[in-house]
Amino acid sequence: MSISYFHAKYAPVNASNQQAGTFSSQRLQLAIYLHATQTLPFLRCDASETGKVRFVFEDPDNTGPQVELDFDRGAAVAAAAIFASQKFLRRKMSEALNNNRRIEKIENQRR
Repeated sequence: MSISYFHAKYAPVNASNQQAGTFSSQRLQLAIYLHATQTLPFLRCDASETGKVRFVFEDPDNTGPQVELDFDRGAAVAAAAIFASQKFLRRKMSEALNNNRRIEKIENQRR
């Protein structure tokens, strides 16, 4: 992996989709891991106009990139925690997507 690739992928504070003090990802599996391990507190799901969801976590110490790397290297989590977090985050995903659709419908009616 080249240094420039590493910086582009793992530099969260200045990335366009990150806010200072947060870590976000579109990767459901990573979000489930972060939630299941309680590594970073879950804040919300943001739905885009393209139908994709971004999971946002509180990350005041900017540890998200390292935690993501640990996950990619094969970090282990109890199965019960994984399933509970998967159920929770899928519900949050659905809420975000449904809310986004509702907003789009209202905006379309105004036109």
